[in-house]
Amino acid sequence: MKITCLLVASLTFLPSSVVRAQDDDLKPCSTEIVNHQDCRIVFDRRYPVTLPTIQMKEGKKIEVDVLSPLAFETLSLDETSATALPGTEQMASLLTAAVPDLKGLVWSNVVIPAPLFNAAIENGPSQQMARVLEEYAVLQSLLESAQTNLKTALNDTNASCPGPDSGSNSHLKCAIIGIYAQLNQALAPIPKPGSGGGPTGFQPPLDAANTPNPWLEYPKWRSCILYELAGGDQQPDCSSKPKPAPDSKEAKDYQPVPPDFTNVLGIIGAIQTHLSSTPPAPPPTDPIFDQTTFDALVKVMKADILKLTIDSERVTAKSDLANIQTGENHLTSVIAGVSNTLTNVQKDFLTYYENISLADHALPKPKPKADGTSSSSMIGYVYDPQSSTNPKDVPFRYAKFLGRSVVYSVNAVNNISTAQASITAATARISIATLTVIYADPRLETSAGALISFVHNRTFANQTITNPGPGQVAGEIVIAETKTDPEVVPFVAAHVRLFDDFSSFLHRRSAVYLTGALGLNPYSTEPEFGCGFTFSWRSIMISALYNHAHENVLLPGETVNETVCNPNSVVGASPPPCTPAPPAPITKTVGENAFAIGLSVRIPTSFAAGTGGVSR
Repeated sequence: MKITCLLVASLTFLPSSVVRAQDDDLKPCSTEIVNHQDCRIVFDRRYPVTLPTIQMKEGKKIEVDVLSPLAFETLSLDETSATALPGTEQMASLLTAAVPDLKGLVWSNVVIPAPLFNAAIENGPSQQMARVLEEYAVLQSLLESAQTNLKTALNDTNASCPGPDSGSNSHLKCAIIGIYAQLNQALAPIPKPGSGGGPTGFQPPLDAANTPNPWLEYPKWRSCILYELAGGDQQPDCSSKPKPAPDSKEAKDYQPVPPDFTNVLGIIGAIQTHLSSTPPAPPPTDPIFDQTTFDALVKVMKADILKLTIDSERVTAKSDLANIQTGENHLTSVIAGVSNTLTNVQKDFLTYYENISLADHALPKPKPKADGTSSSSMIGYVYDPQSSTNPKDVPFRYAKFLGRSVVYSVNAVNNISTAQASITAATARISIATLTVIYADPRLETSAGALISFVHNRTFANQTITNPGPGQVAGEIVIAETKTDPEVVPFVAAHVRLFDDFSSFLHRRSAVYLTGALGLNPYSTEPEFGCGFTFSWRSIMISALYNHAHENVLLPGETVNETVCNPNSVVGASPPPCTPAPPAPITKTVGENAFAIGLSVRIPTSFAAGTGGVSR
């Protein structure tokens, strides 16, 4: 037994390289086992998913790649935190087991004042009243002309935006809404479903039907947005459908789609030159509403009203003047609101125009595959803080028993909303995925379970013969044996992993251990010991053990089925008579070596703050 356990223990000194060959290719990192070689993690930019914690062997690194990166984004791999953590106290575990939107655009339509009420004059207006009515008509004409000019400048038809099939759209309100909808497609942190060209296909926004796919055809989308904002010499193709190959069947039916809007910034700038400016700025040369002239005429009308001598005419004239002034106040409020809105939109569009012009193409360098093609882009590496391969200066080395937990974030900066010609603020970095890595490769683990021992549980007792067989006498007493096998013994075990863990059935973690076990026999209440090998699959551990157990045996001189008394015997004969009753058999407990199979649940070593205590 001791020699066997020593031979098994000697296998722990075999290097893991004997079992697993080196692999120069970067394989995907496993979430099930400790990754003992450099490995690779790939995030899909269109549908990024944060993975479970990755466990790495010390000194190894992870290459982080991004599949299908967006052309208008800058990706980076940034370290968020690094923590040295103690492992769980496995001896304590052993003992414990053993003891039992639209950028705020607001739009208002100009409301034409209600028709004025003129009191009837029986004998017709006086000469002075006729003069006041002429002045009123001029003021009313100025208001209506200003309202018409404002509607014309804004291309406001008082109708809803045209549908996708209605052709070109010159409605300025719809143009602003449509361009914001197009920008929002590219500004979304996660591309929308269908953006990858799947079964559902790309669905452009309803407010801007003619929008190329910015995630697959960014150059096409970029040229359309720039043309819509500032115009250009050559009209782009703004179809939402990808352009087919020239020699394909679909190429014959393909029709380019012109942009819905042209030079919106120019239109807004032209409108603002006709809107009244805030003093002391000079007024526009050709205003939509000439408020100075209007106010001068109002003063003349006020003066003429004071000259009226007929009370009914004076009341009517004052009512007309009040309505005119109400219409002026409403019109100036609307013009001020439109001017403020157009200023904000113009500022927005100028910023986006500059950013899109600079965001020509920001794709990181693609990672070539063995066949020469590229499938993803590498954005950085995750290093062990204690590794000598870490490019950073490590001022000191951490204790070997400490695991190193590092957290990295895959960040994206949208170059359309954030100018490349500026310092990138922390708030502009959007985390699309988080990567948590623990550098630790513990070999000691514990488990608790039950073992099936092939040692018999033996009990002995005197038994009276009631149905005698051949050579037996009714009433005689013999020593009978009762044995139960196998025995089920609860146990706890300490396991030392022999080699690197590996993936097996269903790509789950498996490992081979050298095991030492301690159990308590519920039949004899004696301790039992074992050593051997264990195979684990996930948290299930199956052990093959040499079991040093205990069993009960009769003292020398007594045997099973031995007749201890005979009712027909006389005193002094052998066997003796059965009166008085003979004593019970005497037993003793002896050690026994046997084979046992253990089934237990693994208690893995974990790393978290406060799990290992301060005394090591």
